[in-house]
Amino acid sequence: MNAVRLDDNVCLLELPSELTDPDERPYSNACTPRSSARDYYLILDFSAVQIMNGLGATMLVKFSALARRRGQSLLAVSVSDHYRDVLQITGLNKAILIYSSREEACAVAQVSGSILPSRQLPQATARDTSCWAKPIVQLNIPEMPPEAINRNMKGRRVVGPVDGFGQLWQKTYQLKVDKPGLTPEDVIKILKRNFPSFQPSYNRFYPTEKGIQPSEVVAIDSSTPGGPVSTGVMVLYADERSFTFITPQGHPESGWVSFSAFETNNQIVAQILGLARANDPVYEVAFRTVGSKMQVKIWTHVVTSLAMYLRIPADITVEAVCVDPQMQWSQAGNVWYNAQIRTMLYMPFLWLKRATRGQSKKEQ
Repeated sequence: MNAVRLDDNVCLLELPSELTDPDERPYSNACTPRSSARDYYLILDFSAVQIMNGLGATMLVKFSALARRRGQSLLAVSVSDHYRDVLQITGLNKAILIYSSREEACAVAQVSGSILPSRQLPQATARDTSCWAKPIVQLNIPEMPPEAINRNMKGRRVVGPVDGFGQLWQKTYQLKVDKPGLTPEDVIKILKRNFPSFQPSYNRFYPTEKGIQPSEVVAIDSSTPGGPVSTGVMVLYADERSFTFITPQGHPESGWVSFSAFETNNQIVAQILGLARANDPVYEVAFRTVGSKMQVKIWTHVVTSLAMYLRIPADITVEAVCVDPQMQWSQAGNVWYNAQIRTMLYMPFLWLKRATRGQSKKEQ
């Protein structure tokens, strides 16, 4: 990453070839405004970007939230068609304005294009095109196992951390994997293959036959203190070292959760990192009372299950950080899609349907 100050309140950030780190601080610290009397602009140049995963998208969301709180505007240039699609499906196109050239972005920022660096980065070729889901208007749900309630996904659009109502939280769960001969790719393969069985008993996951692949969906039936919830997730990103789920409208959260494995200090670490807001005011109240604690229990259980499978100590750390304390009142209407309310209204019909089906089988 290279930062070039074009003006007291305009900075050009040339992004690195790989955006795979969720830490936004190097970017937010690179250029700070020298004057509060004018609007501040950060121009993100995507020319060199070749790989961006769910963690890189997490960094951009946090960076955009911080910029908004500071009154800064994020502009993007040299964005290939592929990364335009990525910004669209993640919802980041709502937080980062895309322009065709550095000169056009400079005009918006009211600085002369003549002060741009003479060196123009060549447009890199993306190496992650097969790893991302494509933008969709609405979810199309394939046939699911008969035991899945399978509600509140069909016809919904996906929503990321830029959307949603409540405070934006990042929650990180890490497991130190001390097992000779194991690679990060092995850990992710195990997690993908056993993901449903690693869940607690009150959380049931139903992947499609294709498994955890980009654009595939996973139905979820969960029992909570507030009642049953039938919803799901879509696989936003998947490669050999990580995968990311994104939520649909009506899910308790608006955001995503990324599962990854990596090496640091000669130690493999398995990580779950969630970045999300409560989807509507009802969910926000629920999260502040019992929902957040229940969520921590769920992902801690998954990481513990992974440790048990690998037969290693469950050396787990959990960290929760409020990225944005502001609530987005413009999103309060999301309550219309609330999956928990809709599931509870549907349950009597489901019980009747199952009772009728059981009676028909007896008569046969």
